[in-house]
Amino acid sequence: MKKRELYNTFALATLAGIMIGFGGVIYLMCANKMVGALLFSFGLLTIVCQGFALYTGRVGYFREYGWASILTTIAGNFLGTWLVARGFALTRHTVDIAAVVAPKLADSSLSVFLLSIGCGAMMYLAVDSFRKSKSWLFVVMPIVIFILSGFEHSIANMFYLSLAGEWGVDALRITAIALVGNGIGSWMINASNFTLKQNN
Repeated sequence: MKKRELYNTFALATLAGIMIGFGGVIYLMCANKMVGALLFSFGLLTIVCQGFALYTGRVGYFREYGWASILTTIAGNFLGTWLVARGFALTRHTVDIAAVVAPKLADSSLSVFLLSIGCGAMMYLAVDSFRKSKSWLFVVMPIVIFILSGFEHSIANMFYLSLAGEWGVDALRITAIALVGNGIGSWMINASNFTLKQNN
């Protein structure tokens, strides 16, 4: 992949990270979890409509994008979420971010991994269904499902961890595991779709 393409991917990924950060902000500000989950979907809706680059939206298509692009996407996503987290921390608003982050940091690696697979599957379904139907409903519903189910989204976690200022060993552990789990969840649905098409 050419350097210019990687720079473009990084810029689009940073914008995607910012959108996920905005989604995280509104989720934290909502007292009602259902409303917060619904409004969080604004982030992914904007990403798919604008063509921004989100790891959990692209990793299921890694053969299409290539590993250099996927890794660049992760870096840009982190920068975008970090920028929103640091900016939000400077405002007058306060949220109980410790209540969100503490259970994640204390979770077992197996639990994080399994919950991440569920999120990856939902994210792939959201993006792939939008590609095929262009319907916003197929983006919103998987997002609401993964949030209310407590699934682990690696990029959203980057926002929460950055807002909490938690980047120790456990934060790195759950982030790495979530990245892998999200990828596996996406690949599983992608592979299932491919196998079913081949058999029909």
